[in-house]
Amino acid sequence: MAFAPSFGVLLAARVLLGSISGALLAVGVTFIPELVGAKRSSGALTLVYASYSVALIVVTSVGKILASTVGWHVAMYGTLVLSLVASSLLAACMPRSGQTDEPATVREQARLFGEPSIIAGMLVFVFGIGSVYTFYGYVTPYMEQVLGMDAVAVSGALVLYGVITFGSNLLSGWVDMRFGIKALVADFLAQAAILAGLYVAGSSMPGSLVLVMLLGLVMYVASIPSVSHFMDVARRRYPKALTLASSLEPLSFNVGIAFGTFVGGVVVSGPGIRAVGLVGAVLAVVAAALVGVTLALTKREDARE
Repeated sequence: MAFAPSFGVLLAARVLLGSISGALLAVGVTFIPELVGAKRSSGALTLVYASYSVALIVVTSVGKILASTVGWHVAMYGTLVLSLVASSLLAACMPRSGQTDEPATVREQARLFGEPSIIAGMLVFVFGIGSVYTFYGYVTPYMEQVLGMDAVAVSGALVLYGVITFGSNLLSGWVDMRFGIKALVADFLAQAAILAGLYVAGSSMPGSLVLVMLLGLVMYVASIPSVSHFMDVARRRYPKALTLASSLEPLSFNVGIAFGTFVGGVVVSGPGIRAVGLVGAVLAVVAAALVGVTLALTKREDARE
């Protein structure tokens, strides 16, 4: 990407990068309990996901500023340097062996998908993240067109948003340790209220901007409880599928982004960009209902043991 001579080469390289990014997160999540112990894994997962969300938002904003001022090649050079630093640290610090995952065939791992609570849990994340990205996928034009902010103000707001999402991930770990996945009913209902509030507030400033920041505070709360749910089911019933279980949250996350962005695009091209919050609120309510379904299915599966 750094040395791409054209947009076509850049796009092809970006697709290749995307094909491994989810796998990297999944592998990291798999080995965290082994590295820090089961009791500390929620806290460690929180830091991993917090770093992920900050990179996703803050560094994206910094990259946008660099690309618009000194050129996109410079932004890619920075990414290349960060990648080399991260690879060097991994090579120096990570253990060379472990006992987390037993060797398993594809069929043995795929048995995990026979648990209805796993499928329901994935749908929770698809609709929950989809509800946010129905709005967030178009947050830049929303701030510019609806709130009347200029490009510099938008970049600054997105940096602040990224800082707040770090807090969202910290909150996610705390929620997981205290309440588990059942707390996501309240989280998604709060998310729905904020998204609906954006529709009601319209172009009102600073009220609408405050609601946008509140959305950043709740948008990643579902992450750690969802990972814990997937890993717990696998650890108790399908120990050979731990790696697959750890990949379900990144998989559901990316599907949710694609789903939400698609829905948002349909809304923007139809009713208009102001309506993305209202549609996102509906998806968040669906996610809250699916949490209830997941809890009921998990209870039924536990009773069978």
